[in-house]
Amino acid sequence: MTLFKQLLNNTQGRDFVVGDLHGNLARLEKALEHHQFRPETDRVVAVGDLINRGSDSLNTLRLLSEPWFFSVAGNHERLLSQHRQALLQRQLEAPARQRLKTAGAEWLLDAYDGLNDDKWADLITEILNLISQMPLMIQIGNGARAVGVVHAELPDWEWSRSVSRLERIKKVRFWDQSREEPTIEPILSGRTQFQSLLRGDHQDRAVNGIAWVIHGHSILNTPRRAGNRLWIDTGAYENQPDRGLSIVEVGEYLTVTTHFRDLRIRTERFAPHYQPRFSVAVS
Repeated sequence: MTLFKQLLNNTQGRDFVVGDLHGNLARLEKALEHHQFRPETDRVVAVGDLINRGSDSLNTLRLLSEPWFFSVAGNHERLLSQHRQALLQRQLEAPARQRLKTAGAEWLLDAYDGLNDDKWADLITEILNLISQMPLMIQIGNGARAVGVVHAELPDWEWSRSVSRLERIKKVRFWDQSREEPTIEPILSGRTQFQSLLRGDHQDRAVNGIAWVIHGHSILNTPRRAGNRLWIDTGAYENQPDRGLSIVEVGEYLTVTTHFRDLRIRTERFAPHYQPRFSVAVS
């Protein structure tokens, strides 16, 4: 198994892509209810960072066991895997502990400190096994309307070359070792393209070989597009009225709905090669 996963066209239902969840399972459930999500036919693909900072990281991560839920890995999942042996052996040193705490992993540290050895071994084994299933790139469908999902950004402007790079790296080797893979590090934590977006540079530049690439990782007040690239992390874990969870319905257009904490709902429609149109509804 490699770090790239392709999902076949969904001929029976709808596909949704959601922004960084960070343990906000209740917010996801509310958004899916709004969209009348049907788990028997519909699918959800997340942009990574399922864990840390929010109130229910463990059960959010456990969504990976559901047949309708998929997610690429983010830098927060990678952080846990980099401390794999210390966590399994219950031998976290102070710098590693502080790094996890800074990343919002108190939920994990509380279990590390509070559970007996057997219960801790069961829990951390479950968590690391779930993370080790996660690819770094997902492709939804194929052909002219195929949509790519990554956490941060691609190291290459050709979708197929990025796929080829990941297919040479086996999942087991990647998730079992703690050292970084410099050639694919941008997929997990890069912000070069995001900074370019904020400066207004290369607004029409596109990734070749794919209709869209959807990113998370970097927080915005509202989803933003450059070429065929779309950033949808709107800070679901932040307790501010202008933050929320963005969810994309994949189709001929990308229909992006942001569910804000102050109960506003904003919907935008993005079409290839055109500027987005949007409407705002309050409920």
